[in-house]
Amino acid sequence: MTEDKIKESIQIAEELAGEICTGKTSTSSLAEEWKKESPVLYEELRKQEQLPEEIAFHDSINIDEALQQVNKHIILPPRRLNIRVISSIAASFLLIVSTATLWLWTENKKEVIPEWATTAPVTSNTSIIAQNNEPVVLPENNLTVKGNQLLGSTLDGKQNISIKLNPDNQFNKLSVPTGGSYQLTLEDGTVVQVNAASELSFPTHFKKHLRQVRLQGEGYFRVKSNPQSPFNVLLGTLNVQVTGTTFNIRAYEAEKNIRITLVEGSVNVREGQKVLATLSPGEQFTYQKTTGEYNITQANISAITGWTEDKFVFRNEPIGTIMAELSRWYNVDINVSEDIQDIRYSGILSRKQPLVEILNILHLTNELDFKIHQDRKIDAIEKKNE
Repeated sequence: MTEDKIKESIQIAEELAGEICTGKTSTSSLAEEWKKESPVLYEELRKQEQLPEEIAFHDSINIDEALQQVNKHIILPPRRLNIRVISSIAASFLLIVSTATLWLWTENKKEVIPEWATTAPVTSNTSIIAQNNEPVVLPENNLTVKGNQLLGSTLDGKQNISIKLNPDNQFNKLSVPTGGSYQLTLEDGTVVQVNAASELSFPTHFKKHLRQVRLQGEGYFRVKSNPQSPFNVLLGTLNVQVTGTTFNIRAYEAEKNIRITLVEGSVNVREGQKVLATLSPGEQFTYQKTTGEYNITQANISAITGWTEDKFVFRNEPIGTIMAELSRWYNVDINVSEDIQDIRYSGILSRKQPLVEILNILHLTNELDFKIHQDRKIDAIEKKNE
């Protein structure tokens, strides 16, 4: 990024932050041009409910120090933002307007960053469905079960794939790799969005009075209502039963807990014949696999379902949880040092940006440093004072 471009990014960030805080439209031609080029993003950031999230995430970033670091590499007139909240929003806007602007970490260290870390993840990554135990590679599409076939179509509605499914007494398996998510419409009209590193097993046709699927990983379900035919999601020893509702299930094999979050409707969580809980909208059921203990808490729905909109949404999450999420999405192995395990962050980040940009944002908190290796391995360590 050129010196002039960096200056422009900082100016745009400050102009937009001032506009948000004061309500007065910026007279800057650069800011106006940016708003015209990115109207959707600008409107999203202006929403009152979103600003606190951006501020919360960047509140731990010392914007003055960050800008001083920028000044080490470019010549800028001295400036100081007057209000702390403007500083926080300016940090957010600066990272959004041009994340590369603050890529001081790589600039300072002169490290060679692997290409896989500097490119956006391939969210249209291929998925695989088992067909007579033979894998079939799928292009980017939405999938729909019709008759004895699985039909796929691109976003513009053009059909581009047709696969013959297994007989009624066998389950088909949709396997979604890292860096991708898939939407599948089942025979009954139920829509399931399957997250990265997850598998959904489903029949070609449901039985008359029973609809049943199996999930490993994470899925967002919008179940077609049918009181005469309950819908069941099997999670090992647990069974989530509904007749028509919207909910999210997170049941990754490597994680200690299973989490079931209800968005709309009603959900029964069963273990064998025993009903463990009946959830109301906004509640989350957390089950500890090793002990069998469970509890019900109020959930932050936007944080839990953010992945369905290609967002990482963190609410006071420990760095280990955040790194695990990044590892799964970007297909990397991140080792978190013991001395930073207690660090927590809140924030909203796009899943479409390169991993190196997200690591840089975390680096700017002045608490973390990262060593990126060529073999898709990363060490997350405590940042040392330079």
